[in-house]
Amino acid sequence: MKVHHYGLATKSIEKSVKTFLSLGYETCSEVIFDPLQGVNLLFLKNENDHLIELVEPVAEENPVSKILSKSGSSLYHICYEVENFKQKIEELKKQRFVQVISPTPAVAFNGRNICFLYNPNLGLIELLEK
Repeated sequence: MKVHHYGLATKSIEKSVKTFLSLGYETCSEVIFDPLQGVNLLFLKNENDHLIELVEPVAEENPVSKILSKSGSSLYHICYEVENFKQKIEELKKQRFVQVISPTPAVAFNGRNICFLYNPNLGLIELLEK
């Protein structure tokens, strides 16, 4: 599994972008609305190609709002790009990961499937179909 990006929950993409720009990051996408998750997304990277996904809630009910109410702006998931998407999901389930969101096409990744899984020892991860 290859790390693709780190997801950061934020109440304001606009404010978070300003801070990341001051740390040497640059935007590498426009704001993307994901209607399935009810969020806006924006990607940034730095000189080391570390990719950060800013995730801002738009809809009333979504998991990111719950994270923000508990922790404020915070890193909340690591996304891994995987080749054998369905096989990797099954492997992780055998390792006590619980599927939180079923595989679904992602607007931000041109319709490639994503899936979120949770493990109490690690937290939330996202799988991205290669």
